[in-house]
Amino acid sequence: MLKCVVAFLLTGNVEKFGHLKMRPNFVHMAVGSGFAAAIILSHFQLVHILDISALVAIIFFNLLFVFLLFPLEGTLLRKLALLFAGNSVGLLWYLIQLSLKEASMFFLGTDAVTIIILVAKPLIDFVWIVSIWSLSLSVLASAKRKTEGLERS
Repeated sequence: MLKCVVAFLLTGNVEKFGHLKMRPNFVHMAVGSGFAAAIILSHFQLVHILDISALVAIIFFNLLFVFLLFPLEGTLLRKLALLFAGNSVGLLWYLIQLSLKEASMFFLGTDAVTIIILVAKPLIDFVWIVSIWSLSLSVLASAKRKTEGLERS
């Protein structure tokens, strides 16, 4: 395998190594982009509840999901369900953050909590985005392995 990869890198000949060619599924990407746009527009209706950083993180999650997960093999319905579940988790995550922020502001009454949230929020956003994205990748991979196992049997 290593010999094939080194030969591919040196020659750049894709025709010799058919197993290295993989065409992205552009139809899935187009449908996923439309679905993600509809979800983003629905989140913009919640702008009075969510802050701008939450909307930016949700937009980033949708772009990451559509351009990195939708080209992979798998059923369109499963990908759309994973995208919807990821956006639902993100929305729930921000509502929990908002309630914790409001409760801490009420009980502590200082601006120190606001500064802590301002500093920690990008890291917390990164955690939920990466975890949901990696779970979605593993769901797609396990579904592919399951279908390959059924085909071999």
